[in-house]
Order: sequence, then structure tokens, then C-alpha cells
Amino acid sequence: AGKATAGREVDWLEVEGQPEIQISVSCSFFRVMAANTKEALLREVSTVFCEFLEAATHTLLFIRNVYPPEIFERRRKFNVPVRQSRHKDLNDYISGAVADMKQWMDKGLIEKVVLAVEDCATKEQIERFVFEVDVDLTDQAQSPAKGQVQAHSQAELEDALKQVLLKINIADSVMPPVRTDATFSLYVHAPTTIPQSSDDWESLPAEEGGPRGGGGRAGPEQGAILPLKSVQAGALRMQVYAQSFGRQRG
Repeated sequence: AGKATAGREVDWLEVEGQPEIQISVSCSFFRVMAANTKEALLREVSTVFCEFLEAATHTLLFIRNVYPPEIFERRRKFNVPVRQSRHKDLNDYISGAVADMKQWMDKGLIEKVVLAVEDCATKEQIERFVFEVDVDLTDQAQSPAKGQVQAHSQAELEDALKQVLLKINIADSVMPPVRTDATFSLYVHAPTTIPQSSDDWESLPAEEGGPRGGGGRAGPEQGAILPLKSVQAGALRMQVYAQSFGRQRG
């Protein structure tokens, strides 16, 4: 039998007259593969989360009466009844904002997404719904063999998000009543500055900031916090809660 030569990627060896191939792969190759695996897994988690976020946004706008109920229609997401607007401009705004956010989440830059309900006249926040997210890939992508989200892992993730949607559907029953003189904003928290790709998102001060349009003042009080749901599924951990600032529209 022949002997592999140091420094060569592929060495041909003769074993009993038959050619065989010996491949030596450097550690850097596996590091690259592991990195690619984590990036793919992060994109998969991001895709499912953004589908959930879009459905949750429409449903919250409906149950909190931000827009007239007649502009919404019944749909299902993850086999849960949800609402979706039939207003093209509103749909384009939400889908465009979520698509922009996905570019940042694909890179692991998102820590928190907030849907803020604001008073139309003063632009002060009346209430907000907070989605704190953490994607931990430490134990999820340790080898190149795990390059795709396993079917059971995606099912587990969708089932967890299903539980959150179910909780959102009944949030209206435990929150103060509202009326139809409000608007809303979407904004994100990130550990670092992220590039703005559209007018749908605006950079915020690190402490909290105001959402799109420079308004969204929350006032001096922190607001009453109503925990809605905490879930963990695979690489995703998420805590969802509502905050009410005592200026309900009644």
C-alpha cells in the first residue's frame, strides 16, 4: 500500500493492484460547512417566524379594533383561525415591513419586534405587543449532516407558534377596551445598527426610542405588563407580552 503525501488534498494509492482514493479534509472545511449549516438553519427559523409575525400583526390589528372589522377576512395559519386585512395598501405595508425585517433576522440581528398602537392625534403609544426573540444555534447545527431543519423540528416550531396565535386570539378578553381612533407602528430592537432598506422601519435609540415617524412616545410610566405566552422550540425562544399605558381609548 502506498502512503499519503503530506500537504496533498487527494492521493492515489495502489492496494492489491486496484486504485483507491484517499481524501484529506482540513479543519477549515468543516468550519465553513458548520457556518453554512448555521446560516441555513437561521434562515429557516427566520422564514417560519416571519410568516407567524405577519399573521399575528393582522390579527392584533383586528382584535384591538385599530381598523374597522369589515376590512378583515378569516384565514388560517398553522391551522389556527386568524384574520387578514383585505386592504391592499395595509397588506403591502405589513408584508413589506416583515420582508425587510427578515433580511436582518436572517443574519441574527433581531432581539425584539414591537407592534405599537398609537393615538392618532398625539402619537403617544396606547399599548404595544412585544415579541422578544432569541435564536440559539449552539446545539442545533454541530455537523454538516444537519444542513436542513429536520421535519420534526419545523413541526415543533410551527406548533409553538400556533400556541402563541391561539393566545393572541383571546388577548382582547383580558385587555382594556379600545375604540377606532388609533394607528400603529412596527419597530425592532437590534444589538447593533442595522441598515435601513425602506421607509417602513426607522432606527431607534438604544434605550427604547419611538417608532416610525418620530412619534410613539410611551410617556414616563412603563405601563402595565400582561404576559401572553413564552415558547421554546428547537433554536427559537420567544416571549410575547402586552404593555398598556393607561390611556386606553374608551
